[in-house]
Amino acid sequence: MKLKIERRDIDAELADARRAVVAAGLGRILCEADLGDFGTTALNLSILDALAQALASASAGLRNPQAQGLPGPVFGRLFIEDAADRLAGLGAAEEPPDAAGLALRDYQDLAKAGGRETLDILLKDAASFLRFYQRHPDGSKRLKRDAESLRCLGSYFRLVARLLVRMFPPPADLSVETPRLQFSGLRVNRVKMEEPSALNPVTFEDVVGNAEFIKAGSRLARDIAGFDLKEGKNPKGVRNQILFVLGAPGCGKTVTAHAIGNHFLDLCRKASVPARMRVIRRTDWASSYQNQSASRLLEIFQEEVFRFEGVCGVYWPDIDTAFAARGDADIRQEEKANLGAIFGILDGTIGPKNGKWFMVCDANTLHMDSATLSRLSQTPIKALGPEAVEDYVRLLRVVKLRGKGPWLKCSEDEWRALGERCIKEKLSGRSVDNLAGRVLTEIEDFTEPPEYFSLDFAAKAKMIAELSRTVTASRIQELITEHVRFEREAQAKAEEERFQGRVQEIRFHLSAQRAAAQGLTEGRAS
Repeated sequence: MKLKIERRDIDAELADARRAVVAAGLGRILCEADLGDFGTTALNLSILDALAQALASASAGLRNPQAQGLPGPVFGRLFIEDAADRLAGLGAAEEPPDAAGLALRDYQDLAKAGGRETLDILLKDAASFLRFYQRHPDGSKRLKRDAESLRCLGSYFRLVARLLVRMFPPPADLSVETPRLQFSGLRVNRVKMEEPSALNPVTFEDVVGNAEFIKAGSRLARDIAGFDLKEGKNPKGVRNQILFVLGAPGCGKTVTAHAIGNHFLDLCRKASVPARMRVIRRTDWASSYQNQSASRLLEIFQEEVFRFEGVCGVYWPDIDTAFAARGDADIRQEEKANLGAIFGILDGTIGPKNGKWFMVCDANTLHMDSATLSRLSQTPIKALGPEAVEDYVRLLRVVKLRGKGPWLKCSEDEWRALGERCIKEKLSGRSVDNLAGRVLTEIEDFTEPPEYFSLDFAAKAKMIAELSRTVTASRIQELITEHVRFEREAQAKAEEERFQGRVQEIRFHLSAQRAAAQGLTEGRAS
């Protein structure tokens, strides 16, 4: 018998699963061990979400028409194995050294329980297990941090998984597949999923300027893609696997890095080389790794990047927000160790120098300092974005307004004049993008007739082409004037607020107060 649980069915069960996790008291118990700064911690929330996802997966299996007649412990095992796997992904050890076995007699009631009742029993039992260790008679074993609660729950689910298999051997002919796990008899395997790259669908054709960045990035990507997996070494001597880029906001750092990542994956795809492109987000290290040891942080990098079976690229955008957190005197020693591990990866002192992986990092020049730059393993590349008249004309005309030529009434001389104006006003690539958005809005500024909404896609596109308005070079010049007069100052302020907002997000998780303290000092001085 084969049973397949789809992602959409799990999503339909999530709301009820979350309510069940709350009703079991797990959120309350986790908070008793570690309140964090705001009543709970990011890791506590991740634990609760992992349990809710696992419970929703098992509940979706219960509702599957093919599951009728299956014993309750089958669904209990779905819940337990899924939860154990998700908690392991958060950093739970498979089993702490002092974990005791669970008594079979305490779980005999599962033999007569239905699927829903089995899930309720196991969820409440997990809460009881956690509460017992939280109030353990031996004070040295009591849970005092969210990471300790995670390890405790991870131990519980591993122990119960083994117990259920012993007490209720699964039917030999039963095969169950969820989006995460595959069950076949006694075996449980992770479903091999295609690695999402999290890259925007851009190529070098979408990049204007940044020639040095493209040259260095594409060369590094090609070097890594040439790694020989059979021999286990790179035929080229890759001396530096870290590419660090500095550039002001709006210069095209992100689109260039994404184009390099796509170039790397395309090379590997054509050569049938397994490859991954990992985009590092703030939550990957500031939230998910909060209160975890530096060794665990390094283990994450080792598993996802260094020990990946194929070649791997990493893109870490806006890393200056991490630099802003670096100097805070109030963060705990464990968190300083985490940051130290991060910087060890960046400056080349941590990670194998085997030519099998590479990392692209970028930052705004506004928020960098010489002490930080001295930690880097090579001289940073500068991303300047569009510089020449031809750059601006291509960016606006070919890239941003691609396909809109029939509605743009501009001669070649007028296009050149627009490029010269962009240079004169020192417009960034982001400013040109905003300008292009204004032009597109004016081109498509018409009221759709009633029949538009019932047409198919092709017919709608045809009607849009028929109703679109032309925009002249003089009008684009006016839009540039409006941008310079009203929007450039606001955009600069928004960029600074964006940076400060990201630092505040890290501060929430890592107590990064340096940037905030500097802002307060400057405010008082003024």
